[in-house]
Amino acid sequence: MYKKLIFAFMLVMFTSQFAVPAVAAAGEPNGTCAPGFTLMMAMEDDMHHHQHVGTDADQNGDGYTCMRPVTSDGKIHVHVDNNLP
Repeated sequence: MYKKLIFAFMLVMFTSQFAVPAVAAAGEPNGTCAPGFTLMMAMEDDMHHHQHVGTDADQNGDGYTCMRPVTSDGKIHVHVDNNLP
């Protein structure tokens, strides 16, 4: 049983080495956000205790998205890519 646990841990550690540098290497955003939206890192809001509306995807690959709350408590918000010039 411990061998399987160690194998799973090593597998996660190995694969995470490829996923993290893509976001960590994000430099300047390729675009800006529309008025009322906030620029944020694409992976910054990964723990979900709320609902997303919109694409919620970094379509231009720069590591940033735009977010705007829809409800006053902020539990529902819109995510769109930062694609404005």
